[in-house]
Amino acid sequence: MKKAILIFAMTVMIGGLASAQVSLGGRFYGGLTSGFEASLLYGMGGNTRIEADFGASFGVMTKTYDAVNILGARYTYDGTPSYYVVTATGAYHWTFNIVKGFGWFVGPAAQLGLGSNHDGDFYMRLAVGAQGGVQYQFDFPLQVSLDVRPMLDFIHLANPRSLFDLGVAAGVRYCF
Repeated sequence: MKKAILIFAMTVMIGGLASAQVSLGGRFYGGLTSGFEASLLYGMGGNTRIEADFGASFGVMTKTYDAVNILGARYTYDGTPSYYVVTATGAYHWTFNIVKGFGWFVGPAAQLGLGSNHDGDFYMRLAVGAQGGVQYQFDFPLQVSLDVRPMLDFIHLANPRSLFDLGVAAGVRYCF
């Protein structure tokens, strides 16, 4: 009996995976941070899906020293990347069709990251926010998207002034 239940459960799971739309590709983004993410979209049926992204980003921080602030002077990095972070991001999307192949999506997102800054300090990133954008599904198995992902970072210890992160991304994915 246990084997029959296990076989039934595995059949249902495999059937669900086979009928779901899966897209695999990448997202290139810029804004307050810049980088690349490997991206996986998994259609949950209806108008919902899950997005999982794994990537690396870099950014430029403005750093102010308190002792110098008394004189009104500020030290700013010269524009070279001053911190690097590796992230894992998950988002839940509701999708809406505008015309055949073209639609928009929106939903909550969360992110966990590990990185280091220009001074060699290690830090962790825990952020929550949202993701929304537009996408186009071609007649052949290719999908392109343009989205924005505002995130509120709760433990970005590298720079307390970097509490908010905003970036615009272009995505390209192959649909299975």
